[in-house]
Amino acid sequence: MERQPRPRRDRTPSAPIVLSRLAQADSELEVPIDVEVVKAPPTDAPVDFRERLALALGTTDARLLDAAERGYRGTFASVHDYVRERLALTTGPNFGDALASVDPDELLRRYSGDERLVWSIAVSDEQVMVFELPRESSRAAAIAARLDPDDPDLLT
Repeated sequence: MERQPRPRRDRTPSAPIVLSRLAQADSELEVPIDVEVVKAPPTDAPVDFRERLALALGTTDARLLDAAERGYRGTFASVHDYVRERLALTTGPNFGDALASVDPDELLRRYSGDERLVWSIAVSDEQVMVFELPRESSRAAAIAARLDPDDPDLLT
């Protein structure tokens, strides 16, 4: 019986050889790394300020987050307390006490009007971070749309 030669197969390198080749290829690979220097968050802001802001707005767009951060006004018990405090600064402390009996939604609507976008992000059950931006701000409409696209009062 005559033996026939085996057909020649393409040889595939063994696993150690393949890994060695991959390691050599990876050492030549350069990956650009973007380093972004950001300023410190506001002094009275919660520790996870930027994370909460990004989650609430649903974006990591630096321009939008910077605009929102510029609108940060502090941590308050509620938006109503913030509005009362702001109005008391301009009208006097006695008038601020009278505002306590006004419906919070109505007071916010009158305070905001067509000039301001005021919103909050919960920090805990007892505190919210309050933000305020002028409506003519280039980013206010984008922020309002991200906060609640179905609320016509925010978008107008």
